[in-house]
Amino acid sequence: MFTQAELMDAINDLEKGRHSIQNCERLAAIYTVLDHLYGQPIDRGYSEDNKVEAEIGLYGKSDFLKTIAGKPSKETWLLIDELIEALSVLNPRLKSTFLDKLRAL
Repeated sequence: MFTQAELMDAINDLEKGRHSIQNCERLAAIYTVLDHLYGQPIDRGYSEDNKVEAEIGLYGKSDFLKTIAGKPSKETWLLIDELIEALSVLNPRLKSTFLDKLRAL
């Protein structure tokens, strides 16, 4: 039986390799085994650190999201709070719009 880590390593190797029909077929087979053995297919938006992706989910491919992947939540939120406070001075309208969007979630 394969471990989840072995399957994820195989997926990463194939995704980084040459794009071909054979590799697509292999990926499909590995994803099927992963889903069957571990019950939850992993959404693959980008490949940085599989452990982090499984923990936080994949939200996108932006530089910001790639940068915060795996970072401690508390420290990350404190830095984001500093940024939002800086917006109060630099662009209060942008800060207000951003906070309104957050409230609407």
